[in-house]
Amino acid sequence: MTNSAIPHVEYLPTRIPEIRRVSTTASLGWLRRGLSDLRAAWATSLAHGVLFAGLGWLLVTHGWESSHFAIAFTSGFLMLAPLLAICFYAISRSLERNEAVVSLARPFQLVRDNGWSLGLFAIMLALMFSMWERVTAIIVALTLKADVYAGDTFSYTESILRDPNHLPVVIGFFAVGAVFALIAFVFSAVSLPMIVDRRSDPVTALLTSIAAVLRNPLAMLLWAAIIAGLTLIGFLTGFIGLIFIFPLLGHATWHAYREIVGEMPDAA
Repeated sequence: MTNSAIPHVEYLPTRIPEIRRVSTTASLGWLRRGLSDLRAAWATSLAHGVLFAGLGWLLVTHGWESSHFAIAFTSGFLMLAPLLAICFYAISRSLERNEAVVSLARPFQLVRDNGWSLGLFAIMLALMFSMWERVTAIIVALTLKADVYAGDTFSYTESILRDPNHLPVVIGFFAVGAVFALIAFVFSAVSLPMIVDRRSDPVTALLTSIAAVLRNPLAMLLWAAIIAGLTLIGFLTGFIGLIFIFPLLGHATWHAYREIVGEMPDAA
C-alpha cells in the first residue's frame, strides 16, 4: 500500500474546562453551602441518606462473617460513595437553578439521561474496588494464624492490632489503602458532578478531576481529610450518622465542583 492510500487522521486533544484556584480552606464554604442545600431539600436528601446508609450497613454486616470482606466493604465504601451521591448532585443542581427539587427516582433518570458515561465510570470504580478486595484478602491470608483466628471478625481484628508481629502488615495495609483512596479521590473529586451537570464523557470528566486536584493540592487534600473523617464518624455511629453525613458531603461536593470547574475554553 502506498503512502497516498493511507488516510490522514488528525487527532484532536481532549479539552477540559477552566480550572480555578481556590483557598486552602474553601472546603469549609462547601460544607456550609452543602448544609444549606440539605436544609432546603431535607426530606428528599435524608430519604436518600437512609437508603444509602442502609445499603452500606447491609454490605458490611453481610460480609461480617468473612474478615476480609468486612474490611474491604468498610474501607472500600469511600471508593463507591461518589457514584452513589449522584442524586445529591442533582438536587443541588435543581436548587441552584430554582427548579423543583428532584424526586427519589432521579438517580434512575440520570442513568437514563447519561447512562454511557455513568456506566463507564461505575465500571472503573468497580474495578478499583475489586482490586482493593483482593488486596485485603491477601493481607488477611498473610496474618491468618490458627492461634489468633477463631472465625470471629472482632477477635481477629483485635488480635492483629494487638500483636506486634503483625505491625508491618498493618502498616502496609494502611499504606496501600491510602494509595487506593487517594487515586479514587483524584479520579472522582469533581468528575461525577460534572457528568451530571454537563453530560460530559468520562475521559473529559476524569482529566478535569485530576487537573482540579493538581491545581489545588492543599485545598483538595484538606477536603479529602474532611470526607474521610466525617465518613469515619458515620461508621463509628453504626452507619446512623451517615444518614446525615452522606447527603451533606454529596451536596458539598457539588459546590466544590461549581467553585473549581469553570467554562470550557473557546476553541482556537
